[in-house]
Amino acid sequence: MNKYWEEAWINQQFEQYTKTGIDQAEWKASGRATKANPNKEDGVWWAVEGEKMVDSWIQWRSGEHPLTIWEVQPGKPAIELGLTPIWNDIPVQMHIDRVMVNPDGELIVLDIKTGVRTPSSDLQLAFYAAGMEDILGIRPRYGAYWMARTGQTSELIDLDYFSKDSIIEMVTKFDQARKAELFIPNLSHCIMCGVKDQCKYKRKG
Repeated sequence: MNKYWEEAWINQQFEQYTKTGIDQAEWKASGRATKANPNKEDGVWWAVEGEKMVDSWIQWRSGEHPLTIWEVQPGKPAIELGLTPIWNDIPVQMHIDRVMVNPDGELIVLDIKTGVRTPSSDLQLAFYAAGMEDILGIRPRYGAYWMARTGQTSELIDLDYFSKDSIIEMVTKFDQARKAELFIPNLSHCIMCGVKDQCKYKRKG
């Protein structure tokens, strides 16, 4: 096992335990049980596959492609870029995995995903673009997902469809619904929901 991966893996487990107080034996495994992985994607699975994903990232970064990591300022690469724009008195905290730049100088928001499926929604990337526009005064036009299981990026997504004003409107309406305790279940996400055991709308079986 790569010593850097091993150190990061151990540190992350300790950090999660410290943060939650939940013993590792009680952690829920992700994914579905299969013949190859009867215990789902548990800690043993992630210890092996997670290292492969890190290796894929290293190979992708060192391979032949036109993207480089953008620097917010000289010597400060846009890695885990933390921003907290305040929209209508609502702070929105975000951490952008990477901001890349192509040879034409165009910025691309890159979100790293470890799941099986490429996200069907572009909204997360649009939030990041609006946050950068608000805090840094520069707006990436494009976004993409880097899929750790394949080691490849998704197609570029044009984020100009979502204006900053439309994102602020969404945040405002969500905050109004939250304060009114109007929570609408998203039944397509039951498998990954942390409160599904308390939800009367959850899928059966």
